[in-house]
Amino acid sequence: MGNKDLENTRQRLRRQALARRDDLAPGERIGRSERITCALLAHPVFAASTTCCLYCSFRSEVATGPLLRACLQAGKTVGVPLTQPAVSRLRMVRITDPDHDLEPGYLGIAEPRRELVEQAALDHATIDLVILPGAAFDREGQRLGYGGGFYDRFLAREAPRALRVGLGFAVQVVERLPVLPHDMPMDLLFTEDEVLTWRRER
Repeated sequence: MGNKDLENTRQRLRRQALARRDDLAPGERIGRSERITCALLAHPVFAASTTCCLYCSFRSEVATGPLLRACLQAGKTVGVPLTQPAVSRLRMVRITDPDHDLEPGYLGIAEPRRELVEQAALDHATIDLVILPGAAFDREGQRLGYGGGFYDRFLAREAPRALRVGLGFAVQVVERLPVLPHDMPMDLLFTEDEVLTWRRER
C-alpha cells in the first residue's frame, strides 16, 4: 500500500470511528464513561502511579472530568496538556483545582490558564502515566489520533517511559489499524466492555 493509499485508509477509519462515537446518545456516553472511569480507578496501574497526565474531554470523547477529580483526591500530581500549535507540541502543566485552573484553549478545549504555564510546568521526566484519547484503537495496541500527531510526538520525546493508557468506547475499537513509523503504541486500553493490555519495552 502506497503512502497516499495508507493515509486515505487512515482518514476513512478515523471518520468512521468518530461517526460511531458521535452517534452515541449523550446519556449513553455518560454511562459508558462512568464504567471506563471505574475500571481505571480500580486497576493496579492507577494505584501505582504518582504523576498522571490526562486530557480534558471534548465533544464526544470519553468524559474525564470525574477521573481528573479522582486523581486529585487520590493525592496524584496531575498534569493537563497545553497545546502549542505553532511548534506542534504538547506541554503538561500541573493543576490542583479544575474549576479555577482551566480555561478554553486550543480549538475550545479546556487547558491550563496561561499564567500557570511557567509556574506549574511539569518536569516531564516525572510523568509515569499518560491517559489519552483517540479516534480509533485496535486489538494490537495501536492508536489512531486526530491527525495532528501531538500525542505521538509528546510520548516519543517528552515521556517515552510513561505508561500509555488509551480511553475509548467499544465502537472505536477495530481489529487492526494501518500504522505509520511515528505512531506510538499503547500499553493499555480501557473501554466500557474490557481492558486490553499489551507488553511494550519501556
